[in-house]
Amino acid sequence: MNKEQNNFLFDEKQTKKIMRRAKFWSTIKTIGITLIVSPIVLIVLWYGLRYLSLNSAQKVSDDIRLFNEISAPNVQISNQVYDDNLLGGKITTTTYKVLGDQHRPYIWQPIESDYNLFGTLIHSYISNSIQIEGSESLAETYQFERFNDYTGDREMFFYHPKISYDVYKNKISELNQLDKNTLVELAISFDNAYSFGEIKSKLPPEVQVDWWWVDAYTDDTLDFFKQGQNTISANDPYIYGFQSEQSKPKARRSSNNEVDTFIQNIELLRKSKNFEWETNQVYQSLIGENKTLDKSDVKIIGAVVTGTPEQLEALQGQTYIKASTFGVISNRK
Repeated sequence: MNKEQNNFLFDEKQTKKIMRRAKFWSTIKTIGITLIVSPIVLIVLWYGLRYLSLNSAQKVSDDIRLFNEISAPNVQISNQVYDDNLLGGKITTTTYKVLGDQHRPYIWQPIESDYNLFGTLIHSYISNSIQIEGSESLAETYQFERFNDYTGDREMFFYHPKISYDVYKNKISELNQLDKNTLVELAISFDNAYSFGEIKSKLPPEVQVDWWWVDAYTDDTLDFFKQGQNTISANDPYIYGFQSEQSKPKARRSSNNEVDTFIQNIELLRKSKNFEWETNQVYQSLIGENKTLDKSDVKIIGAVVTGTPEQLEALQGQTYIKASTFGVISNRK
């Protein structure tokens, strides 16, 4: 082996040694960078997903509050709690009813709602009514009392003025049988659809209205209801209306007209992917010939009133009241 061959072998060995050393330090460097960068990336990703999740929770929470404003007879929201994770979470909404002119709260059923990372409501868990009696006749079944499966209280139900029923409940006539130290929730159904101003002028001033029932039904829906003489339960998903300013403490009362607020809430929810279908149904059933929703399009067909039996007895003999049913009856003390 000559000198040139020795130099070549030496250079080859040295080159491989240098390359192994360079590869080793390159690997160490890569591992070091990965160990430093990965936690930073994970932390940024975690905070980003958490921020998105909390924003989604707030958005869903706002939508739930808005939808409650156009539905849920005499049910108000007291608090909402988030149980969020990186992919969405759950919102628990606690609710209450208002009883009487002292605005006494009556704890009502909570609503649990699941949502995803992008602020879409996946599912809401709402309790169903308990109906103890049964009948083969649909018309008779829809007249039976129903009870909330969370509180055990009576669930109110209403009669639509465009549906002819064989029987109409008149619980106003039973108010004198109740103890004077009770607070009563009463659903009243009108004989016709009235403008907001017209029906407000008809009701006795001593009677507190907590919620107004709006005629937001399409002809197809009413035709379906007529077949079985359906009454409309207060916890049905297709009952719409708005809270009365009387149901709020004076300090919280809005300067806006209730009907204006109702229309505004519908317009806001139509822009949201949550409750979009429901509010579009309401909108389409209410709009007039000009294809816009105006105050004159909102007609009132019923209400929820609360107070003592003595206060509510002022409704006796009011000819525009077609029917009445009890809801919560609570000891005033």
